[in-house]
Amino acid sequence: MSEIHVSLQLIRDFIEISRRYARRGLTTGGGGGISIRVPESDHVLIKGWEVASEDVREEDISLVNLSGEQLNPVKPCMETPLHLNVLKARENIGAVIHAHSPYATAFGNIKPQLTEEALKNHAFLKRTVFTAYADPGSQELADIVAEPFREDEVTCVLMEDHGVTVAGPDIYKAYYTLDILEGRAKSFIITTILQRLTRLP
Repeated sequence: MSEIHVSLQLIRDFIEISRRYARRGLTTGGGGGISIRVPESDHVLIKGWEVASEDVREEDISLVNLSGEQLNPVKPCMETPLHLNVLKARENIGAVIHAHSPYATAFGNIKPQLTEEALKNHAFLKRTVFTAYADPGSQELADIVAEPFREDEVTCVLMEDHGVTVAGPDIYKAYYTLDILEGRAKSFIITTILQRLTRLP
C-alpha cells in the first residue's frame, strides 16, 4: 500500500470492520468511515474518498499522518479532520468509527430533550455525549466532536442531525461499542413508542 510498513493484519481488520458495520446497517452508501492508528507511529489508515464501506478493498484505504498529510495515492474521506482530532484527543484511542446508524442518530437528536427520569434505566445511553451541529467535513465539526473524547470515560459522541462517532483502543472494540449503542438506542426508541401507544384511550 505504500513504502511505509503497515501490517497485513491491520489492513485485513480495516476491511473486515468496514464491511461488517455496513452489513449491520450501521452506515449507508459512501457515508461514515473508519480509521485505525498504525501502532508505534503517527500514521493512520482511513477510508478513501467517496468509497462505500461495504466495498472497501486495500486499494481504497488512504494512509495519512496525524497532521493530515496524505502518504499514499488514495485521497482520504471528507471527515478526515474529525478522525484525526479524535485520535489525537487521547493516546489510548487506537481506532475511530464515524457512522450514520439510524437509531443512534435518532436518539442523539432527541437526547437534549430527555429528562433524567426518562434515562434512569439506560445508563449506557445516559453516558453518551451530545454535541451541537456543525457542517460535515468542517474543522469546526472536528473540534466539537473531539473535545469530549479528552475525558477517559467517553467512548460515544452523538452528533446533532448527523450521526455518531465512537472510539476505542482498537477497531474491534470501537465496532462493538457502536453495535451496542445502536441496539440500546433502538430498544429505547421502540419502548418509548410502545409506551405511548399503550396509553392511548
